[in-house]
Amino acid sequence: MRFEIHGKMKSLIAGTLCSLALGLWACSDEVETPVAAPNLSELFENIDDADIDLESHAIVLPEGTDSFTVDNIAALGGKKCYLALDDDPVDPEIDWDNPVSTGTTLAIGEEGLRLVVLDESNRVVDVWTISLPEGESSSSVVPASSEAEKASSSSEKVASSSSEEPAESSSSSVAPASSSEIASSSSEDASSSSEVSESSSSAESSSSEKNESSSSEREEPQLPGSDFSARNDFWATTSDAMATKKTSAAITVSSEANLAFGDGMATITTRKIEGSLAVIDGDRKMASGFYFAGSYAGETALDIYEQGYTDGTPSTDDSYIVKDMTFGRPFTARPTAFTVKYSYSHVANKSTDYPQKSLVYVMLVGKNGKVVATGAFSDSESTEMTTRTVELSYGKDPFGLLSGEYPVAEGLSLGTGDEDVVSIHVMFASSAYAHVVSGCGVLLGADLAPQNFRGGENSALVLDDFKLIY
Repeated sequence: MRFEIHGKMKSLIAGTLCSLALGLWACSDEVETPVAAPNLSELFENIDDADIDLESHAIVLPEGTDSFTVDNIAALGGKKCYLALDDDPVDPEIDWDNPVSTGTTLAIGEEGLRLVVLDESNRVVDVWTISLPEGESSSSVVPASSEAEKASSSSEKVASSSSEEPAESSSSSVAPASSSEIASSSSEDASSSSEVSESSSSAESSSSEKNESSSSEREEPQLPGSDFSARNDFWATTSDAMATKKTSAAITVSSEANLAFGDGMATITTRKIEGSLAVIDGDRKMASGFYFAGSYAGETALDIYEQGYTDGTPSTDDSYIVKDMTFGRPFTARPTAFTVKYSYSHVANKSTDYPQKSLVYVMLVGKNGKVVATGAFSDSESTEMTTRTVELSYGKDPFGLLSGEYPVAEGLSLGTGDEDVVSIHVMFASSAYAHVVSGCGVLLGADLAPQNFRGGENSALVLDDFKLIY
């Protein structure tokens, strides 16, 4: 049976929680600032029949319930939610490996489970206990926080790093890598327990070993060269072509490299490209800096200036350099989010249709161009060095990557989120729209149409570290 939460009880929870002045205090002697309790009114689906005690932060589910689903993690207002691995109401041990996200289905056993709500600084805001009515049989379910599940979440990591904090999280709302993962794990444990009823201790030991083995074999890969200390062939760039001058039939097209490594970081920059016929200036165009998972077929600045250009005077037409880009690398894992340490220097352009902004995205892609999950962000003003976390939306495209004229592979369409992942697409761009290289005519050194530029010259994106989160 599946338990869903909505209706009149949502309003009751919303009203009552809004009256709470403070949540739990952050668990630090140095931090004295109280953290406001979250509004849980829209966190779960169908809560009409639940018994909710706002004072003790407890929810008792109706009889016969064995699981429930998180409806909208955005209801926490940017806060994060995790399972607790113990009963401590102030400084609980947190299961960092299993963030609770939109679509997560949680199994409920006779011991119930505890949900920990954290703010952006990973301070404990609230701890809620969710349980079944007293006397509910445990023959069909097991506790979500049982010793077997603790082993499955991370037998080594819990003991050594229960106080470790994950990277700072953004407020975006997303689905988990597998919405039924927790419930299915609990169901398997329950089945094993009921089949070996005459020796429950042996069954628990066997289940624990099985879960520990499953945890150790779980695929959680990182991408090569994602510390940006040096260039790696996993990633492609247009920079080499930008730096390679090309002269043909008295036409010279030139620019400069727009990817540089130094001090353990990579910098990608938006640059002009110039085309000229003998000593006569032709068109100037603007191209973004790119560092992306895949490959690039262009070899000279001419390929950037006009993709497919062969002869004639320097063209003023747009150049669609994405036609020379092959997006994605083989990949099969299902991360829940990514985090990147970066800074961004913004230089405005004059286009109203394609304003200057940076772009960072991750897409997990299945067979036949089905997009399994997306996560993206951009900045429209300068940003000092910071670490940003973006959760991946499975079966959703909240940023509009597939419809926003961004540099993405052709032929992609949004999937359900349940497809197998076969590749990962990652893009870092100093200008989100300048993969379409547009120009402005030049007459006696004066730019005639700078509003055509889709990027701001010298806008720069500095990358320090990138990591996938599971």
